[in-house]
Amino acid sequence: MSLLTDFFKPVPSIEGISDADYESLRHYVVTLEATARMIDLSYYIIDYKKREFIYVSGHPLFLAGYEREKVRQLGYDFFGQVVPPADLNMLLEINEKGFEFYYNLPAERRPNGYIAYDFRITHKNGSIILVNHKLTPVILNEEGNLWISLCLVTLSTASKPGNMYIIMQDEGVKYNYSFKTKKFQPAKSNPLSQTEKLVIQHLSLGNSTQEIAELLYITENTVKFHKKNIFRKLDVKNSNEAVYLATIQK
Repeated sequence: MSLLTDFFKPVPSIEGISDADYESLRHYVVTLEATARMIDLSYYIIDYKKREFIYVSGHPLFLAGYEREKVRQLGYDFFGQVVPPADLNMLLEINEKGFEFYYNLPAERRPNGYIAYDFRITHKNGSIILVNHKLTPVILNEEGNLWISLCLVTLSTASKPGNMYIIMQDEGVKYNYSFKTKKFQPAKSNPLSQTEKLVIQHLSLGNSTQEIAELLYITENTVKFHKKNIFRKLDVKNSNEAVYLATIQK
């Protein structure tokens, strides 16, 4: 059974896309192909006009044992093959509620955020992994409807599927989604202490816990304590998210 109908129910028709627009789209694909040669990341591009994947990187994480061209050809039907039924139903809800949030934004704000969530993928060998999936707009049509999006897939640091949120970079706000209330709510933000801000600065430079301890003349356990507080205050799961959110909230 094709999942196209279900996944595209909340997506409005994409008008005004010409052959010349598709020709210019090749530059994006070529750039991503070049990037994939240098950076080992799993990502793919969605075309909401043609309702297909127009590019899938060769990283094995998202491919789950399938050939990349096969994944590209399957498009959204790929999820039906590798995502457990419970998680697939969750993805359909995420898709619906994510687009609802997106299209309630003024058109000029729509390119300024991304949505993230966790779900399970079943590999061809039978193993199941939990991945984090981020999606951000790349190109909108003249009406502000999403034409092209970029999706990044990484290993999740969470313990279970779900954990959906949207970050709007233009206002520096994180919106958490509740699967109970079916609504997004702004995350509560607690101010970081001066020491926590220093820890964030060093994390952004890629310094390790040991290096931060030496630079701030504190113990490694104290650094870990500050990192735990930072994650709690910013409502994030890892250092990369903490650095990103702390940066846009300045």
